[in-house]
Amino acid sequence: MIKAGRYSGYLFWFIVLLFVLIALSACDNRSGNRESHHQREQLKIGRLICGGHLPLAVVEKKYQHQLKTFQLVTVQNHDWDDVIANMKSGQLAGTFILSPLAMNLIREGFPGKIILKADRNGNGFVLSKKIKSIDDLKNSKSIIAVPHIYSQHHVLLYTLMQQYGIPKDNIIVLAMPPRDMINSLRRGEIDGFMVGEPEANKSIDLGVGWMAAISPSIWKDHMDHVFLVTSQFIAEHSKQLQELVNQLVRAGRFIEKHPHEAALMGEDYTGSPAAVFEAVLKNPPDWIDYADMMPRLVDMQAMSKKLVAMGLWDRQPDDLESYIDSRFVKQAQAVSGD
Repeated sequence: MIKAGRYSGYLFWFIVLLFVLIALSACDNRSGNRESHHQREQLKIGRLICGGHLPLAVVEKKYQHQLKTFQLVTVQNHDWDDVIANMKSGQLAGTFILSPLAMNLIREGFPGKIILKADRNGNGFVLSKKIKSIDDLKNSKSIIAVPHIYSQHHVLLYTLMQQYGIPKDNIIVLAMPPRDMINSLRRGEIDGFMVGEPEANKSIDLGVGWMAAISPSIWKDHMDHVFLVTSQFIAEHSKQLQELVNQLVRAGRFIEKHPHEAALMGEDYTGSPAAVFEAVLKNPPDWIDYADMMPRLVDMQAMSKKLVAMGLWDRQPDDLESYIDSRFVKQAQAVSGD
């Protein structure tokens, strides 16, 4: 009986010890979960359905698990006015955005910087099949849609009109969300559109309109979309921003080397079958380019000169260099060996 009682005592203390160890383990796990949650807080970045935003898709789908200080969450909008509203309200740390629109926001006082160029070139000019050549635009009024008045597409349209000697009064420029352009052209509501790829190439694939020009033939290596980040986020979360830019630069290189895989990753980012965008990525090879993401003063100057010529700005700002912050891309290139 004494021996049995002794064993019962041992068993009692063993059970107590087991419960203590389980409790301590649970505390450690909860602490670890809190730490993991803190390290992987969400970073919200805005975007539209657009091929120029493909590097963001590659980071989200291929490199997400390698992000150490945050979880990337992209917020898709369908209208640039919604993007602007989200940026101004503080809902987004940054957004991929039209380069002239980003510049105009900064010019009007928005506290932010252009951190990188998302891509170069990357646009197409589609005309109704009723119009046989660009020269035909000299003979009558035409309605041409662009994604926004402050867009590189509007600038490209202006440049094209200058090159072909098309009277300004002959073109009625209509701002329209890209997702509406193909159906609007199909219904005869517009005569053409200048838009980011692969939307233009998609219209050709659907038999709506014809490709009158691609942007490298209008303005070679023009600045297309950019990554605009709030000044507050830059100041308070530079480590997270650097990690994101590192991966975006890496994603740009991946797209250039692996267009097929990149096009597959971008289907829900572009709203087009991978085959349609893969054609844009490969033929001709400079139709859209992700190799050079460095924002430069010369890019700002060239674009602002066009905006002044179009009458959208009254003069070129003297502080254009303050619109950009190239530190993060420079560091990303140094890390990658570029």
